[in-house]
Amino acid sequence: MTGECWTKKALWVNLSDGTTRVEALEDEVLEKFLGGKGLGAYLLYKHVDNSTKPLDPENVLFFLTGPLQGLPAPNSGRWTLVTKSPLTGLFLDTHCGGALGREIKQSGYDVLCVTGKAKNPSILVVEDDSIQIRSASEFWGKGVYETTNTLKEQVSNRSSIYTIGPAGENLVKIATGCCEIAHQTGRGGAGAVMGSKHLKAVAVRGTKKNQAHDMKTIREIYKERLAHWKEKESEFKDHGTTFLVALANSRGMYPTRNWQSGFFEDFEGLDADKMEEKFGLGVHHSCPICFLRCTHAFRSNNPNNPDEEVESMTEYETLGMLGGNIGISNPESVFRLNYLCDDLGLDTISTGSTIAFITEAVEKGFISDDRIGFTPKFGDEKSVIRLIQMIAYREGIGDILAEGTRSAAEVLGHNTDTLAVHVKGLETAAWDPRGRKGLGMSYATAAVGASHLRGWPDTLDLPDSSAVPVIQSMISARDEKFLTDSMIVCHFTYHIPLTKDHKLKLINAATGLDMKEDDIAIFGQRIETLARMYNIREGASRSDDKLPPRFWKPEKTGPAKGMKAFMDRDDFERSLNRFYEIRGWDMEGVPTEKTLEELRLQDHIK
Repeated sequence: MTGECWTKKALWVNLSDGTTRVEALEDEVLEKFLGGKGLGAYLLYKHVDNSTKPLDPENVLFFLTGPLQGLPAPNSGRWTLVTKSPLTGLFLDTHCGGALGREIKQSGYDVLCVTGKAKNPSILVVEDDSIQIRSASEFWGKGVYETTNTLKEQVSNRSSIYTIGPAGENLVKIATGCCEIAHQTGRGGAGAVMGSKHLKAVAVRGTKKNQAHDMKTIREIYKERLAHWKEKESEFKDHGTTFLVALANSRGMYPTRNWQSGFFEDFEGLDADKMEEKFGLGVHHSCPICFLRCTHAFRSNNPNNPDEEVESMTEYETLGMLGGNIGISNPESVFRLNYLCDDLGLDTISTGSTIAFITEAVEKGFISDDRIGFTPKFGDEKSVIRLIQMIAYREGIGDILAEGTRSAAEVLGHNTDTLAVHVKGLETAAWDPRGRKGLGMSYATAAVGASHLRGWPDTLDLPDSSAVPVIQSMISARDEKFLTDSMIVCHFTYHIPLTKDHKLKLINAATGLDMKEDDIAIFGQRIETLARMYNIREGASRSDDKLPPRFWKPEKTGPAKGMKAFMDRDDFERSLNRFYEIRGWDMEGVPTEKTLEELRLQDHIK
């Protein structure tokens, strides 16, 4: 292995004492785990054990690159964040757009590792070999938009900036961070980990040139895929992810009023064509070296200043969780709510789910509106805005909701756990598994919780018959996704498409390895097994691989009427057994010694 694409260096920054050090990354480790999710799983297992709580100073934020960052590889303008999740207490990997990964790599590092806790609010500034911890006192309490724009002026307009908002500062466990405003690190509470370290922002600028084993092949693949994309007709090209509202609704998978249904009768207002025509600004944002340009900007007004017109960069998941799932059909309302969440540093999926949960709890009479101070209602934008602000600042009922849906249900009691839609504490993404056979198994078994980005079964069938036959296809899709998240390229490259063959050629051209298609399954199994071992060390078991009560209730209306996530509970257990069997785990979900040896993990497990 030549490995020119790797710097083979990890930069460690300890905020407690202000020290920094550079550690070497061994060739064997890079070959096994590549980067991104894979390398992050290795580092988290090695450095953050079960004696460390997610918001302890000893927890580590791993900002990871992959073999392709800084190279002319198509759709590689992304990066990965791995840490212990304050929302689930388990393994968390989250993948984000923006130039931060490229800048870290061009500063000379494969990964930036941040540990400790600064005495005062701080900003970490990396410029090639210069590493500074600066005061963030003027930014503490400020929103993402103001912080990012001001920092660009103070540091460098060419620096990539990742920052949290007030929600992260207040250790809200559904807080996220934003990279260059438009890109978020999603669910899991990474923003709270930043806040627990008094770390307001990370700003990185690198100028070093990256190398590759075979740069010619990488350039050729980029050129050929770009030409193919230019000629291709695609709803994704026209609308980004917003076209998925109609698609999900047509399959009974669009979250509606806290998942009481997968069909929203008032979805027409959220139709992609109508939104683009009426509110589209004609601005399509993209990550570095990406030609998909999937983020579409819509005209909105600032909820904090109604006279100010702003851009709201709203994606499908937000249109689901801050749209139908809270009963809102007016796109302008969703745009405003999205802008507010972005500025406060709140993940829109978990926020929408948590607000839908408390709204139904009041509607059903499980919780008195006296507990809240007003009556939240589905479809009421004003009450949603109030709840978002209360969550971000931990005011009143917001202090309970800031812990996430699972914890809120435990505190509130009165059978509210039957309304809490999550897996392992992570709120469910905007796809109802009652509309697609086997999707529920992906939710139930993902190390992070109910993620929609951990492999879909290769079927469009409803779950009205056994899911056991589709489990292998779900695992195969997951394996390829884990490779995608470790090399790091965008998940949306399937729209081009960037095939398995393309991905393998890119990896081999970058690294000098000789990966083949059969290696994808081995790689995926290795990464999932290591993440599983991490979660087992944290106390997780088979009993955590389950679905929330809501998905065991038959759909009442729409295309999936009468469906549950699985045909019955016996089929779920059989499907789970099949999943464990394919993965080489015993029937309690524990990887066998034989599996650890075959995956070359035995030396990393303790």
